Amino acid sequence: MAQWWVKRRLTWWGRWARGGLPELPRINILEQMRSGRGGVPNYEMPYDIAEVDHAICIAPTQQKIVLIVYYSQQGIVSEKAQRLGLSRHQFRHRLSAGESFVAMNL
Repeated sequence: MAQWWVKRRLTWWGRWARGGLPELPRINILEQMRSGRGGVPNYEMPYDIAEVDHAICIAPTQQKIVLIVYYSQQGIVSEKAQRLGLSRHQFRHRLSAGESFVAMNL
């Protein structure tokens, strides 16, 4: 069973992941800077999010997929399990194993 802080960090990672890529600017960045409408945006992944992302990337495939679906997609557990062709029990078991994997690798 993963500790509360691991679930919290996974939740933050999921929120960041749901945000997707930042919106592309409507005008050239240099033009924005010249006209005083902001500087160069920071597109880098925050360090604490990158740590979690790395742990998820190296997780066993079955656990990785469940972590991604659970934390970065919307819906209730039964819907998420159905998307992956799993029972709720299988989904929760893989989720718990994935959370423990992430905890051991942070």
